[in-house]
Order: sequence, then structure tokens, then C-alpha cells
Amino acid sequence: TVLEIKNGTYRDRIIDCSLSAHKGEILGIGGLSHCGMHTLGKALYGAVKLDMGNVLVNRRRTEESGIRGATKFEAVRDEHFAMRCGIGYVAKDRDTESLNMVTTIRDNVAIAGLDIIKTKFGLIFSGRERTYVEKNIDALSTKYFSIDQPVSDLSGGNKQKVVFAKWIGCGSDILILDCPTRGVDIGVKQAMYQLLYKMKLDGKTIVMISEEMTELMGMCDRLLIMKDGRIKKEFTRGDGYDENEIIKYMI
Repeated sequence: TVLEIKNGTYRDRIIDCSLSAHKGEILGIGGLSHCGMHTLGKALYGAVKLDMGNVLVNRRRTEESGIRGATKFEAVRDEHFAMRCGIGYVAKDRDTESLNMVTTIRDNVAIAGLDIIKTKFGLIFSGRERTYVEKNIDALSTKYFSIDQPVSDLSGGNKQKVVFAKWIGCGSDILILDCPTRGVDIGVKQAMYQLLYKMKLDGKTIVMISEEMTELMGMCDRLLIMKDGRIKKEFTRGDGYDENEIIKYMI
């Protein structure tokens, strides 16, 4: 287990929720639009402070303890702490929560990777920053004419690729994705699904929150269904997904 929530409650949107996500797994969370799953995604990232319960991340402590592979569960306090623990978050509302629409592709990608870009003296050189940004957006086949163009100029699919580049570039091991293929065309969807599957094989952990049941059934190893703020049922790929049975727990 690398990320978990224990008895989490937030107002009437999350009620006594407990779940765990494992290394090398795609965990799906589905339900109707207002079932609480979008708030749960924010809580896992530390962007929503729970009224009760905790979100815990299994953090390597090699530097602190000197013991290779030693781990310790720590409470996710806020977004900054989550980033330091290797957690990335792609919001449902991309243009207002995942991107700064008034600035450039360069700024949107580089902001999460400053610790990688900077020198040991804390300086950030333009050429080094450019190399970092271009490497990560080109890896996702992003269509653009300059990293200094406003990100608002891009299509929906290319904006989403910039968001992914930001989190993948800084080495996130856990990605919380809220409706990751919302507003993108079928070709970009396919590319994103292939990317997520590759990340899973590389040992990354993906928490996929989606209102598209076919997406969840096609991608996820386990699927949790939420209704009225509660997790109602867990399904596993090994047992097979029955869409009619899943929908029964949603409505």
C-alpha cells in the first residue's frame, strides 16, 4: 500500500470512507457526478482538509533512517507535502485548477520541477529549464510551436498533455486523476490510456476518478463505487466486471 484514507469524513460529501491504493495498480473510483468522488480525489491530494480521519502516504525514509527501503506512513497535510511525497493531481476542471491559463507552456510545466531544474546553488538557467520542459512535453507528442506560447492557445487534448507532463516530469510516483480524458478527442484518449498502462507497468500508482464507466472498466484493476459520499462496493478485474451490477450500486 502506498496511499490510503482511513475513516475519512468531509461535510456531507465524504462519509466514513476508507480505501488503499497499491504500487503498480490502477485503482478506479466511479459513481454519479455528485456522489463525492471528486471531493475524495482532492482529499487524497491534501487539497481538502478532512473533518475526521486521515490520508496517509507510505514514504521512503532512506535518507532519514539510513536503512534502504525503510518506509513510514505519514499524514498528507497539504498539497505541498503531497508533492514532496511524489503525489500528483490532475483536476477535473483543467483550465481553472490544473493550469495557469494566463501564462506559458514553459511556466506550467516547469513550476512542479524547480527542484530538478535548479543548480545546487539554487539558480535556474533558462536553457536548462527549456531542455526540461521540451523533453517532457515532447515525450507526450504535444503539438505546439513554442514553449513560450500561452497555454490557452492549445487544444483541450494538448492542454491535458501539458498537465501530464508537469507531473510526470517531476517524478510523481502516485497520480490522482480526476476525469483525465474529459474534453479530449479519441486519439488523445487512446494515447493517454497507453501512457497510464505503461506507468502502471513501471510501478507507478494511478487513482482514476471518472464518470465514464467504460473507461473505468477498461483500465482499472480494482473499482470502487461511491454513492451519497460513501463507498458502496468494490469490484475487481479478477472477478470480472458486470456493468449492470456496477450501475446497481451507483443509483
